[in-house]
Amino acid sequence: MLRQLAVSIASLIALSHSSIARAQTWFEVEVYVFERQTHSTEQWPMAPIATKTERALDLISPVVGQAISTVATEQPCTLIYDENANSRCAEGTGSSSSSSFGDQYAPSTASSTTYRYPASIPSTISGNGQNTSGAVLLSSNQGQFSSIISALSREPGNRSLLHMTWQQPMTSKSGSVPIRLFSGRDYSGRYSFDGRQLTQGQDTSTPISDGGVGQMQPNAPVWQLDGTINIYLNHYLYIETALNLRKEGRKMMSTQTDDMPTSYAGASSSTTVEPSKVMTPYLMSIPLEQNRRVKSDEIHYLDHPEMGMVIQIRKMAQPSM
Repeated sequence: MLRQLAVSIASLIALSHSSIARAQTWFEVEVYVFERQTHSTEQWPMAPIATKTERALDLISPVVGQAISTVATEQPCTLIYDENANSRCAEGTGSSSSSSFGDQYAPSTASSTTYRYPASIPSTISGNGQNTSGAVLLSSNQGQFSSIISALSREPGNRSLLHMTWQQPMTSKSGSVPIRLFSGRDYSGRYSFDGRQLTQGQDTSTPISDGGVGQMQPNAPVWQLDGTINIYLNHYLYIETALNLRKEGRKMMSTQTDDMPTSYAGASSSTTVEPSKVMTPYLMSIPLEQNRRVKSDEIHYLDHPEMGMVIQIRKMAQPSM
């Protein structure tokens, strides 16, 4: 009796999950980002805002980059054991392992592709309709912003940064996956990720935004526009943007190096030498960080002194499951 009850409950749970999957709602998203050539006196943050791009779905790299290698990265898996104490990953949590004993979670491997990029990438990103991890990048002629882009491009000082259209399922915030957005020039040959001008032989590694203290991503591009957009459904549609626009500028910076003494011989211990400051080339980081509730099919404009974003989330025919 208890066995039959357990089987019935398991069947109901499976049917419920199947119904949720079938009922998942898809929307079409079109985004256009442009830069304004202004002389704003606003003070921007000293460092780029955290964007968590390593957790985002990247639809752009397979289109603009050249895949050069696939590396294995360690991912946690839940171990289960047989009667001989041999372990393997539980189904759906990674590849199998062969250790006799271990912690509840042991590493398994997953593939991650590394790309080589050009010095700059085009503002229009066009796909072939291929499903990539649950989202579909559409071709450029499937967008509907041509008249809007033409009108904005005619305004003095405006310059296109990114235009792309994709389809994605909408989930709650807890289940949502951000989409990676990046475009424009790669500044990594001249500046570090934090904005400082590079000197010959200087390390160009880029900090991973939330991957842990001290982790570095070597030789990563420093894109003119980079960040994420997260769209989720909670009775209404919500848009969260976390983008950094990089602009070359100048700022007063200390000439003191880490190994320079702060006091001089013969001076008292309380006497220090103030480092001199000079106007130095610097890669400014200008954030576009907004959270907005929107309605489907309406065209929304996210304004900013240095850039703008036009976005529309359209209802679409639901794909067959």
